[in-house]
Amino acid sequence: MPQTDSPLFEARGITKTFGPVQALAEVSLTLKHGEVHSIIGENGAGKSTLMNVICGRLCPSSGELWMDGQPVSFAAPVDAQRAGIAIAPQEINLVPDLSVAENILLGAHRGRIFAVDWAATRAAATEILHEVDDSIDPRARVSDLSKAQQQLVQIARATATRAQMIIFDEPTAALTVRETDKLMAYIHRITAEGRSAFYISHRLDEVRDLSHRITVLRDGATVGTITPAEASRARMVQMMAGRLPKAATQGLRDLSSARTVLEVEGMSRAGEFDDISFVLRRGEILGVSGLIGSGRTEMAKSLFGATRADRGTVRIDGVKTRFKSPVDAIAAGLIYLPEERKQEGIFPLLSIAENTALPSLDRFGGLLTLRNRQMMDEVEALASQMKAKFNDLRDPITSLSGGNQQKFIIARWLMHDAKVLIMDEPTRGIDVNAKQEIQAVLRNLTEERGLSIILISSEMEELLDVADRILVMHDGKVKGTVVRDETTTQESLLELAIR
Repeated sequence: MPQTDSPLFEARGITKTFGPVQALAEVSLTLKHGEVHSIIGENGAGKSTLMNVICGRLCPSSGELWMDGQPVSFAAPVDAQRAGIAIAPQEINLVPDLSVAENILLGAHRGRIFAVDWAATRAAATEILHEVDDSIDPRARVSDLSKAQQQLVQIARATATRAQMIIFDEPTAALTVRETDKLMAYIHRITAEGRSAFYISHRLDEVRDLSHRITVLRDGATVGTITPAEASRARMVQMMAGRLPKAATQGLRDLSSARTVLEVEGMSRAGEFDDISFVLRRGEILGVSGLIGSGRTEMAKSLFGATRADRGTVRIDGVKTRFKSPVDAIAAGLIYLPEERKQEGIFPLLSIAENTALPSLDRFGGLLTLRNRQMMDEVEALASQMKAKFNDLRDPITSLSGGNQQKFIIARWLMHDAKVLIMDEPTRGIDVNAKQEIQAVLRNLTEERGLSIILISSEMEELLDVADRILVMHDGKVKGTVVRDETTTQESLLELAIR
């Protein structure tokens, strides 16, 4: 169905305050029938707050919402759902012990009130799931799925409502090229049917390719709305940040003669990865690329001692070692930073300083109390080195943007004298400028401190920007290692992965 001039949805002058903090200031926008309207902005720009107002999770402080030419008011998400609005949120919000099919149709099982028709429920859920991705088993338990697969299930659950308007909040942050392409095709299909979507993403090329219109938010206010034809990457970044983008690509380095810090030989774990071998040199960033299911995260967790490899040899500084648990790995200076930063990386009830210093508290122990001033001074020095933005180190870490949370997580392990950092999707869900800041910080740490980094990323562009070498994995195997130079392209990495 083609777009029509009369909007399906309108937000008029939406303002949202949290005490003295104004998160949204007089934001107005529309969504037409059959349209993808993307909302972009840096972390903290107000995108998620606006979407939470639209889907009924938050009530606006002032302003109006209109649907099909009529004013609407949502006291809860169920009200928005009844009005034809669904959201696929960025954070995973599934029931881990239920199956995929049960999660997709949670609360909407087929059958009568006292008798669920499980065969019909599974059949309906499978049909919905396969519209988004046909590689996931609907009978599988959600807790057994990868984070990327869970994201796809969450999207399927949102689309199961058959809502006229779907909000996609960073839907491809955990997806690689193949899964992203499938999702893009699905969104094109639903808009062709006349359904509509608000789309939030930090992947600007993806936004430009998918959208009919693009609205930019900055500091809770609307900067402007542009068409894809007007949306060069430089212009979008400038509108988001209020300044021109920085150059991203790091210079090429020859580290072939640097000392080997980590050597992995023939490491295997049944059903996850097989015969993994590579070396990591002092001061090197080794990128790890591969599609979902390639075994990247599973390999990293096994290196860290979170799971046990069936066979293989690991040497740190030439010494053969075998970690029985992450405690052993941390003691040896090998650290793993998980991709789920909010669930596995931070302690949300603790302050910024406490989150940073937690593994090193024994260093600050006094006779009866902590040497708090010394701890705060060290955290502040690391924050300066990381170029982290914060108000007060005593504030909760949840007061920070995602990019700054990540900087303090890195600082945590620098305080603990890490030798090797394994970083799993470190810039996932982080805006383009914060991403470049973190990449620059990582590069500086390798050059100034001799830190060695294994960087796992689904974004090939990121690996091409910052890695010295790129390890390409597919189906649990290493398909090859590429030294990054001017001839390395995303296409060449993909070709190596799938050949």
